[in-house]
Amino acid sequence: MKSLEREPFIMDKNIKKIVFFFLIILVGCKMNIENKQEDQKYEWYASGNAPSLYPTELFFGDFIFTNGERLYIPESIPFASTWGSEGKTHLLNNNNIFPAPNSIDIIWLSLAENQFYSLEATLPKKLIDNLLAEIDENTNDPKYDGIVVGMAPYGGLAVWLSGIGITTEVVWLQAEATDVVMKDFSPDSRLSQNEYVEFLLKECDKAYENFQKNGLPDRMLFERYMQKFNYNITTKFEEENANFEAIELFYYNGELNTTNSGEHELLTMRAKPSKIVIHWNIGKTKYSGYFWTDENKIIKTFSDFYENNMQKEGSFVIEIEESNKNFKFSMQNDTVITEIPIGEIQFIIFKNKFEFYRSPNYDKPQGGWRN
Repeated sequence: MKSLEREPFIMDKNIKKIVFFFLIILVGCKMNIENKQEDQKYEWYASGNAPSLYPTELFFGDFIFTNGERLYIPESIPFASTWGSEGKTHLLNNNNIFPAPNSIDIIWLSLAENQFYSLEATLPKKLIDNLLAEIDENTNDPKYDGIVVGMAPYGGLAVWLSGIGITTEVVWLQAEATDVVMKDFSPDSRLSQNEYVEFLLKECDKAYENFQKNGLPDRMLFERYMQKFNYNITTKFEEENANFEAIELFYYNGELNTTNSGEHELLTMRAKPSKIVIHWNIGKTKYSGYFWTDENKIIKTFSDFYENNMQKEGSFVIEIEESNKNFKFSMQNDTVITEIPIGEIQFIIFKNKFEFYRSPNYDKPQGGWRN
């Protein structure tokens, strides 16, 4: 009787060559596909940012690409502006056509703290790639044309993508405190680090005044700014004939969306709102409302509502009463309603482009509603 055991399979030498040849082709194809993905390029501009009350100066900052090449972040002496806003950019010889960066290498000086911070970190390249590839359906232009690096107190570092009417956070990182020799940082200066910092900080009037009065912020302040919660934004009108037109959203984490894309209706992770602009009409009468939340109160409201469960679903509800002068704000879901007292909101209302009403606590300078 023949044995049921199989004889070992021995591959013919010619077959081995064919299999090896096809393996090389498959590997080559995969590498070509990966290289094409890595080489996808877009027009974008690098810039830096720091909060206006906590200015910084850059020692150096580079975006690093997969192939090891670098793109520098243009300097500003100092960086001090609205958190998340685009700073100085440079037009380069290649018309600023680059792939998405793979990592960042940066050292900066926090003036209020008199402290250098250093960070080398990988960036979410795939996310940045996807955002740079997005096209505006109305203009057929790319949505984003800038990558902004924000340097916060205590070494927090944000990276946003920015475009016309839109800024989107892609990562929030933590740098480490470091030391830099002044002759390396500022070779032409004869000032010590303390003298240099004091001189430059005094050049930033509001920042210096704030520092003299309040000192450094709470260590968790910018961590709270950057927190995200699962909610959408809903408007309700008491007037039956009122028609919602558009909404512009500004967040404490530096993000904004004024494109009226309808994203406010989406239940998604987003930061706390700092400013909301609503446009509506009643017949031929057009209204625009500008609303600012109180920083400390809105932080407490979200903390109370979410109770450390940021994934919990919620709605930020804005109710506009028939008079178009009275409003109600709240955080809601199926089981909880947390009211935000109207006294904690500053607002100004325009009717057919003329001022119609302002809240008793409104303290913005003339034309401040534009900012």
